[in-house]
Amino acid sequence: MTPRDPTHQLLKAYYDLLKDSIVYAGDVVKVGTKIPQRTNTYIYLYIESLLPYNTGDSVIYKAIIAIQVVSLQEVSEGDETVVNSIIEQIIPMVDDADYILMTDFNCVMIQFEDSDHNTEMTDSNYIITKKLRMLNFIEQKR
Repeated sequence: MTPRDPTHQLLKAYYDLLKDSIVYAGDVVKVGTKIPQRTNTYIYLYIESLLPYNTGDSVIYKAIIAIQVVSLQEVSEGDETVVNSIIEQIIPMVDDADYILMTDFNCVMIQFEDSDHNTEMTDSNYIITKKLRMLNFIEQKR
């Protein structure tokens, strides 16, 4: 079996799952694989690692997807309620392999890997970032 790259389909599966589903303060939070302009709160998706395991009969990938929630706030704010609320909405949406739908691959298993928290203050913004890492085992369809 010739291995195929699951990167695009896996990112699209997460994007389709989260887009238009996460809301904070009455506004839908933008989700994407690029950092959006002119928005203070967004969800950034990317693949942190991707390792193939070819068993001869099939190809299985171990992929870690990073779901990064970013909130840009005024220097005087520093309120983590925004990112915490968004993370609470994301976790139940990404905790089942059956939710990750792809054309050429099946998500066999998904589990929470770990998370990071980071705050940074610049002259103009207070930036709060929380990142979830989800471990996915996906199998290439024949």
